[in-house]
Amino acid sequence: MSQPQHQIPKEHTNAADYLRSSESKMKNRQGVLNGKRVEFFKGKSAVNALLRQNYKATAKRSRPRPPVTDRPSAEKLLSTLLSDGLFVRVDKPPKSKHLTLTQHHPHHPPPFAPDAYYAWAYEGSQWRMYLLGLALVALTLAGVMFPLWPMPMKTGVWYLSLGVLGIMGLFMILVVVRLFIWIGTLIVLGQGGWLYPNLFADVGIIESFIPLWGWDPKKGEKRSKREGVKAKSSGSEGEGLVNGAVDGDDDDE
Repeated sequence: MSQPQHQIPKEHTNAADYLRSSESKMKNRQGVLNGKRVEFFKGKSAVNALLRQNYKATAKRSRPRPPVTDRPSAEKLLSTLLSDGLFVRVDKPPKSKHLTLTQHHPHHPPPFAPDAYYAWAYEGSQWRMYLLGLALVALTLAGVMFPLWPMPMKTGVWYLSLGVLGIMGLFMILVVVRLFIWIGTLIVLGQGGWLYPNLFADVGIIESFIPLWGWDPKKGEKRSKREGVKAKSSGSEGEGLVNGAVDGDDDDE
C-alpha cells in the first residue's frame, strides 16, 4: 500500500518532478494501464537521469533533492521513490504499449530493478493545468464576445493576425530555400550543406538559428562518431561515474 501523497517527503517529490521534466532527458513514454493512459519508463533510464549533471545543476535551495553520488545511490533513491508509491512496477510485452501491474506479495513488493519497467502514479503539481484551463475558458469567452469588442481592439487583433501569418509564411519560405540549397550543394559539391542546421532540432528558439551553416557528416565520419559514442557510453556505464552517465537510453520497445 503506497503512502498518501502528503506524507511523502518533499525531497522525494522534488526528485520525481525532475524525472518527469525535460531537464532529466529521461524517456517517459505513453502506455495504457487498466484502460487508462499513463507514462512509463525503464529503470535504467531513471538511473542515468539521476547521474546526469542536470540533477545537481537544476536543484534549487527552495526545492532540495536527495543527494546522488554514484549508481548505487541512484538505485537506492529510486527504490525509496518506489516504496513511496510515486511509481509502480509494470510488465510490458515486447512491441506493445499495453501494460499490466507486476504481481507480487502484498507485504513483499519487488525491489527496484534497472531492467524493469515502471509507470508513474505521481502526476506532479496540477497548478499549470488549472492555469491552462482558466486561460482556455477566458480565450473562449473573449472569442464569443468578439462582436462586442471596441473597434480599436478589433483593428489590433487584425494586424496581429497578419503579423503571425507573415511570420509563418517567412518560415515556410526559409524551409523551402534551405532544402534547395541542400540539394544544390549535394549535386555540385557531393556533400549537403544546411542553412540553420538546428532549425528542427530539439533545442530552444534562439538555439534553432545557431549556427548559420553546417555540413552533413560524411559516411566515414558518421560511422566513426557513432562507434566512439557507443564505446564512451559502455565505458561510462562500467565505471558508474556521475560524469559518465549515459545521455541516450537504449530502452527496448
